[in-house]
Amino acid sequence: MNFQERVSRGIKEVGDSFRVLLGPGWLTMLADVDAPSILTAMQSGYYTGLAMVPWLILLTVPLYFIQELTIRAALGSGKGMGALLKEVYGGRIAAISLIAMLMIDGAAYVGEYAAISAIGLLFGVPVVISVTLVLIFHTAIILMGGSYKRVENVLLAISAFILVYLMAFAVIPIRAQDIYGALLSAFQPSSYSNSLYVTLLAANIGAVIMPWMLYYQQSAIVDKGLRREHYIHERFETVMGAIISEILMIGSLLVGYWLRIRGGIVDGFQSALLSISRVISPYWFVVAAVGMVAAALLAIFVISLGFAYGLSEYFGWPSGLSRRMCEAKGFYAFYVVEIVPAALIVLLWRDLANLILGIMVFNAIAWPYRHTY
Repeated sequence: MNFQERVSRGIKEVGDSFRVLLGPGWLTMLADVDAPSILTAMQSGYYTGLAMVPWLILLTVPLYFIQELTIRAALGSGKGMGALLKEVYGGRIAAISLIAMLMIDGAAYVGEYAAISAIGLLFGVPVVISVTLVLIFHTAIILMGGSYKRVENVLLAISAFILVYLMAFAVIPIRAQDIYGALLSAFQPSSYSNSLYVTLLAANIGAVIMPWMLYYQQSAIVDKGLRREHYIHERFETVMGAIISEILMIGSLLVGYWLRIRGGIVDGFQSALLSISRVISPYWFVVAAVGMVAAALLAIFVISLGFAYGLSEYFGWPSGLSRRMCEAKGFYAFYVVEIVPAALIVLLWRDLANLILGIMVFNAIAWPYRHTY
C-alpha cells in the first residue's frame, strides 16, 4: 500500500468514526445553534459585554437533561414523540403540541431565511435567488429518501461547517479580569432593571430548547434503528453536543463583545459581518458567513424533519427517512410544504433584524407553555 492509499484509507476511517460517533443527538444540538441564535449571542456580547457568559454556561444543564428525556422515551417505547404523546395523553393534547410547534417552526424558518438572504446580499446574491436555492436544496435532500444513513451523512457534513465558530477563541483576545467581571455583573440585581439586558437574557433562554428538537431527536433515534444498548452512546453524544453548542454561543458572544470594544456594529447579520471584515479580517468574514449559512441550513432541515415526523406519527402514517417517498408520501409532503410560507414572508419583508430578536424572546415566553403537556 503506497502513501496515497494509506492517506485515503486513514481519511475514510476518520470519516467512518465520525459518522458512528455522531447522530441524532449531535445534529439536534448543532441545529439549536441556528443563525438567529448566533446573532442573539453576538448582540448579547455587543450590548452587555460578557454578562451573559455565566447564563450560557448554566443553560447547558437544561439543554442536556430535557433532550436526554427523548433518548429514554425513544429507546424505551420505540416510538416517536408524535405517536407517544397521542398514546399517553390523547389526541387533543398531542394536537395542541403540534399546533404550537407549527407556529414556532414558522417563526424559526423566517429567521433562517432572513439570515441566509442577508448574507447572500453581501456577496451580491439577490434575496429571491438565495430563497430559491434554499428551497431547492431543502427539497433535494428527500431524493435520498429510503436511507436514513445517507441523509444523516449530509446533515453531519453541514454541521461540520458550523464548528468554524470555535475559531473565535483563537482570534478574540479576552483577558482574565473580563471573565471575573462578567461573573460579578451577571448576577447583580441592578442588571435586571435594564430592559435590554432582560430582553437579551430572555432571547438567549428562548434559543435553548425548541419543540422541534424534542420531536426530531426522539423520532430520529427510532428511524435510525437504535436500541436500548445504544443508550450510553446516545447520552454521550447528546451531552457532547450540548457542551459544544453552548461553546459556539459563547464564541459568538465573544465576537460581538470584541466588535463593540473595537468600534464595530452588531444590529443585524450584515452589519455584524461587515464589522468582522473591518475589525478582525476579511478571511474571518468569509469563515463567519459560511458558519452562519451552515447553521441556518442545518436548522431548516432538522426543523422540517421534526415536524414531518411528529405530524405523520400523529396521524399514524408511515414516516421516516428509512422509507422511500412512495412509502411515506405524507411525511415527505409535509417536509417540503411547511417552509414555503416563511420563504414568501422573507421575499416580501425588508427589515427582519428586530423580528429575529423578537422570535427568540417569543420562544422564551412560550417555553413554559409548550412543555406543560
